Amino acid sequence: MAMQNYGNGYVLGRQPFVELWSLLGLVAVVCEGPEDFPGCFQKLQGEEVAFVLVESDWAESIPEFYKRKAKISDPVWVEMPSLKGSLKGRE
Repeated sequence: MAMQNYGNGYVLGRQPFVELWSLLGLVAVVCEGPEDFPGCFQKLQGEEVAFVLVESDWAESIPEFYKRKAKISDPVWVEMPSLKGSLKGRE
């Protein structure tokens, strides 16, 4: 029986978060702020995406229109805890 390919896992957000998760093989898409999000969202629409991993603090800044659009369409968007607390001592 052949396995079906559901696409790749993507990680979307600020540079440190994206770099960390891309080490596990996720496809990295750096999107520093809400002004960059429409372009990043459009890029994902043209790819075979199984899921999108995002940082919870960063996800709060996504424009409301795109939040609603992401909820009603594929792929699944997964929010992970923010790295802000972990990086405070290193800034």
